[in-house]
Amino acid sequence: MAKRFKVVIVTPDKTAYEGEAVSATLPGAEGYLGVWADHAALVSAVVPGLVTLKLNDAGSESFFAVGAGFVEISDNVVNLMTETCEHSGDIDAERARHALDRARERLTGMDATLDRERARLSKARAEARIRAAERGK
Repeated sequence: MAKRFKVVIVTPDKTAYEGEAVSATLPGAEGYLGVWADHAALVSAVVPGLVTLKLNDAGSESFFAVGAGFVEISDNVVNLMTETCEHSGDIDAERARHALDRARERLTGMDATLDRERARLSKARAEARIRAAERGK
């Protein structure tokens, strides 16, 4: 039986998840991070993306779309602080597809006043929401 660790995902508004997992995959600034029990202490930036939690040895998984933030890992506790977090079961996939289309249109336009970083982050959040919704089916 795989060793478990505690995972806490918080946003400014709520605790989105608090429970145990046997592994976690998080969208770090330099690429996805894999976390298992007894992971080395780490603090890292998190970018909009998909969080995958393997909940037990049977392979049960839970998926979350998260925004930017940071993660702290120490003493078998993963604390993820993020702007936004949605569980896969709470995501309206159609709405996320529309948001992705809007972000793509804005990024391909020639509007000099466009905040390209904001549009890029909107696109990344929409992509994460779609992936979480699809994985959570």
